[in-house]
Amino acid sequence: MNMILVAVVVVAVVVAALCASMLARSKQGGRAGQFKRRALMTANELEFFGRLVAALPGHFIFPQVSMGALLDPSSSNKQRAHGDRLRIAQQRVDYLVCDSRCAIVAVVELDDRTHSSQKDQLRDSRLEQAGIRTVRFQSRDKPTPQAVAAAILVSPSSLPLGSRASAA
Repeated sequence: MNMILVAVVVVAVVVAALCASMLARSKQGGRAGQFKRRALMTANELEFFGRLVAALPGHFIFPQVSMGALLDPSSSNKQRAHGDRLRIAQQRVDYLVCDSRCAIVAVVELDDRTHSSQKDQLRDSRLEQAGIRTVRFQSRDKPTPQAVAAAILVSPSSLPLGSRASAA
């Protein structure tokens, strides 16, 4: 009988220790997860952000904007609309340029060696469907602020319907 009592006590202590350990882990990571800060922009992106700000006085420049903040699925089929929303859920544009009333002027992308032209074309076509023009600049050959302004501040009436500007 003493052996059974000892075994029950040992099992109870082990179970209590396991429960305490699991509780401590759930409080540390739990549903909230564990996170650390990361930089909003790389040094290269930050330098180009400065060029955009200098080139476009009177405009707002927003870096790293979610595609979900810019686009809504247009399908009336709820399942398809949900799938379309998921396709862009993790994507961001490098910079969003807005006028003084926060109307979208253009999306600006700073392309480097990590960009895929096929993925870029797909992203641009999604934005174009919503009437948002994409202007692309090459990271290795950044233009002057004057050239940036000329490429972005193109009169919408001078562009063919559904076109996008691209700068080298």
